[in-house]
Amino acid sequence: MNTNSKNKFIKRALLATIISFSSISSLYAISDNDKDEFGVWTTFEIAQKANKRTKLAFDAELRSIEGVSNVERVAIGAKVDYKLGEWKGESWGKFQLKTNAGYTFIVSQSLSETSIKDAIDVENDIYEYNIDAAYWTTRNRVYATLTGEYKVGRFEISLRERLQYTHTGSATTDETKYRWEYTDVITGEGELLPETEREFKEAKHNLSLRSRLSIKYDIPNCKITPFASAELYTKLNEWKGYDKMRYRAGASYKINKKNSVSLYYLYQDISDIDEPGGHAIGLEYSIDL
Repeated sequence: MNTNSKNKFIKRALLATIISFSSISSLYAISDNDKDEFGVWTTFEIAQKANKRTKLAFDAELRSIEGVSNVERVAIGAKVDYKLGEWKGESWGKFQLKTNAGYTFIVSQSLSETSIKDAIDVENDIYEYNIDAAYWTTRNRVYATLTGEYKVGRFEISLRERLQYTHTGSATTDETKYRWEYTDVITGEGELLPETEREFKEAKHNLSLRSRLSIKYDIPNCKITPFASAELYTKLNEWKGYDKMRYRAGASYKINKKNSVSLYYLYQDISDIDEPGGHAIGLEYSIDL
């Protein structure tokens, strides 16, 4: 097999793998919709080097939920990347240490939510319940990151530790309460009657540590680079072991020296059993000026 045929085969194999991930996640989201959500995440980033060690970057992000039927969040941000140092060895490869700091402004939507209250008739599945209407909130997030990258052969392994603080603003929404009204106390007959009132959602703050382990493979004479990662979220202001895990697998394609695109599949596992996990297909486009 010659080089061109080999590259075509690798590209087709990677594309088929990513399409398979997408199909599986879509089917899973449809068949198990009570437990998991499915969305599409898109990111655009533009970066400019200030010098050999420093790079400035701006990004914009749009996430959907319930397929593409609802917008989950819109975000814009800016960051400064700085290369602390690089060490090379003939026998043990190359190690880089990098850091960055950034700010992100987020507008996110909380979808309509139903919460079950008291049981009226368990046999007939009749419960009192509340329905909170969908509402939007704003978040202000700042973060600082330290990343170690180790390159050996064709592999690049990196460990990123990110400390981030997020402030979520307060909001109000309509809450409809369905309460049982008896029409006949003796027979127990009645009906669920709604009553709507305004519900106030208090502002929240969250301090988290995000630990991500990633691996990339540089395919010889190929512009496609496959990657995979696992990320652990830990709330520091509300300790409960871990908040969520995020797994990602995909590939990036270098269009030219300044432009690249990445496509990936993501699964998010939430530690809270009452909260849904999530599947997503992600698309990232980057420009280095």
